[in-house]
Parts: sequence; structure tokens; C-alpha cells
Amino acid sequence: MSVHSGKIRSGSAQIYYELHQNQKEKTLVLLHGNAESSERFAKHAEIFGEYFNILLIDSRGHGLSTVGDGDLSLDKMAVDLENILNTLGLEKVHILGFSDGANTAMIFAPKNNELIDKLVLVGGNLDYSGFTLQTKALVAIGYFLAWINMKVDKTNRINYEYYYLMFKEPHLKPYYINKIQAKTLVMAGDKDMISRSHTDLIVNSIKNGILKIYRGDHFYIYRQPEEFCKYVINFLNNDE
Repeated sequence: MSVHSGKIRSGSAQIYYELHQNQKEKTLVLLHGNAESSERFAKHAEIFGEYFNILLIDSRGHGLSTVGDGDLSLDKMAVDLENILNTLGLEKVHILGFSDGANTAMIFAPKNNELIDKLVLVGGNLDYSGFTLQTKALVAIGYFLAWINMKVDKTNRINYEYYYLMFKEPHLKPYYINKIQAKTLVMAGDKDMISRSHTDLIVNSIKNGILKIYRGDHFYIYRQPEEFCKYVINFLNNDE
């Protein structure tokens, strides 16, 4: 195995990536969630690396990637993903996105169907309405507290931006994700932050969508990485 890492300029930002070349036919791109970094996928990259080359990306404003000019947005992160794949010359990749990573993937996919083989969306939502009632309250409270803290101390801005992404984004519609052509595995927990009805809306809006509800909460993928990866590998390696 060889690992190539670096930063790619995307607009005004520098986006960090790691490409693990495992001498496999397919490359699996892993997109982390809000306020995380690609380091959260260390165990998953190890497991998935037995079957795929792995591309890890720190989303804009996360980990080793810079924010660039202006505010953070999932639209910018989707453009960053496109720029990285094009710069590295990668085509027909598998993409796995968790939480905001899933949301970024849903923005990216309809505009870049030719770049995707299969898609895995874990704990994603089309907009704020997709959260459970309890999660809506927690996100709203967190957003307004982060806004106040930013007004008091500008160095707290990045935390505000993370809450902004949860409270104000994404702005996706069922008709938009209906343009996704890739076979797509939509996953969520039975105790997820995303409501079951909203997850059903997502999978039913994707032509080739398949649903998997696992027993666990939003962060099950980190609590049970081996079991989670097994589900995903079976899906990605099944040619039916």
C-alpha cells in the first residue's frame, strides 16, 4: 500500500486529501460529518482498504482544510469534491457520505453522475425538517448560542459556521436527488437524529435507492465499524 497526501486548491480554499493506493480496481471516497475530519474514518479506511483504494478528504473548514473566502457551505464542499476527483483523475468511484458528508454527496451526485459508480448515504437529510423533534430543538438552541458567542468573540466563528450548516442547510428537494443515477444505499439508525419518514422520503426519491435501517443511533458507524463496513462492502461488491 502507498499513501499520497496533499492539498488541492479549490476556489479560495486548500482542501486536504489522502489517497491510499491499495492496488484495487475501485476507489472508495469517504466524506465525514459536521465538525469532524477524515481521521474519524481511520478504522473504516483500514477495513475498506482490503477491498478498495481509499480517498479520504477533510471537508472545507474541517481538519487540515482551510475555509477559504466567505462562509462555509455544502455547495462549496460539493464543488471541492468535484475538483479533487478531476485533479486526481479519478472516475467511476464509490462514494460514502456520513451526515453532512451524505448531504454533500446528494448535492454532488446529480451534477456528476458520470463520476460515480455506487453511492452510500448514511444519516443524511434534505433540509432541517428532516431532523427529529428533539434534534431540531438541540440544533436551534446550539445555533443561537453559537451566534451569540461569535458576536462576543470572533474567534468562535467556525463553531457558528458548523451549526449554520445544520440549521440552515442543505436546501435539497426530492426532484433534485431523483436525478441520481447510481445505485444508492440509504442507511440510518432506528434511533437516528434523522426521522424515519424523512429517510423514507430520500430513498423513495432516488430511482435506484435501497434502504437499510440498522439498530443504533446516528453515530452507530463509529460505535460498530466492523458491522457497518460489512453492510457497505456487501452492497458495493454485489453486481446485481
